[in-house]
Amino acid sequence: MEIKKLAIGIGIVDAVLLVVCLFLYLGKDRTPPVISFGDSTAVYEDGMDESLLLQEVAATDDRDGDVSNSLMVEKVAGTNGKEVIVTFVALDQSNNVGKASKVFAVASGSAAAPDGEDMLADDGNGMSQNETESGTVMGDDSAEDNSSEDGGAADNRDAKDTQQDGNAGDENREDGDGNEEQSGPAPVLVMNSDEIITKKGTAPNWNTVIETMSDDKDDYNTLYNNLKLEGHVDLSRPGEYPVTLYTVDSDGNRSEMRELVVKVE
Repeated sequence: MEIKKLAIGIGIVDAVLLVVCLFLYLGKDRTPPVISFGDSTAVYEDGMDESLLLQEVAATDDRDGDVSNSLMVEKVAGTNGKEVIVTFVALDQSNNVGKASKVFAVASGSAAAPDGEDMLADDGNGMSQNETESGTVMGDDSAEDNSSEDGGAADNRDAKDTQQDGNAGDENREDGDGNEEQSGPAPVLVMNSDEIITKKGTAPNWNTVIETMSDDKDDYNTLYNNLKLEGHVDLSRPGEYPVTLYTVDSDGNRSEMRELVVKVE
C-alpha cells in the first residue's frame, strides 16, 4: 500500500513538472524583431559612420517593443559600383535575431567592389547585356566590319588548338552545369514556396522560403551565407524574375538547384 501511494505521488510530481516545462517551452519568445525602413536619403561612402546608415531604420518586437537600439550593420555588399545592399540585424531580449536589407546609392568616387554572390541579386553567373547565351561578348557593327579575313583565319586556328587542348582536360574539368563529382553528401535544401515577394529596393529575405537547409558538417548559418543565385533580379524595377537558388557546403558539395520567382513590388 505504501509503495502504491509512493508511485502515485511520483506520478503526480512528474505530471506537474511536465506541465511546467511545457508552459515554459510554449511561452518562450521565438519571434525575431521586425526591421523597417523610413525615407532615408543617405548615400553610401567608403569608411562612413554606420550611424548614418542607421538613420530612419527602426526595429520592433512583438514582446519587447522598440529594440532599435540593438540595430547594427552586419555587412555591406556591392553590386555594380553604383549601389550597395546593406544588411541590418536587430536583437530582442530573448536573443532572437532579425535581419533585413536595403539598397543604398554609392557616392561618386566610392570604391564599392561588385559582390553579387553576397547580395544574391546577380551572382555574376547570369549573362550581361553584352553577352550571348554562349557567353561570348558581342562587339559593335564597326568592329565586325573592320575584321579581316586573315584575322578570321587566325581565330579559326586558335579555336582549333584550344579545342584540342580542351578535349584532353575534359575528363578532369568541372563543368558549369554542376555535374562535377562531389566529395561527400550534398547539403539538403527544401523550399516551402516557389515564389518570394520583396519590396522595391529591398533584398529578398530567403529565410521566408527556405523550409529546411542542413548538412552533415555545416550549420544553417554557414549554408545561408553560401547561398548562390543564378539569374538577375533588378531590385529597382518592379516585376517577376525567375531565378535558381542553391547552396554549397564547406567541402564544395552543392545542394539541389531550386527554381523560384522573385517578385519585386
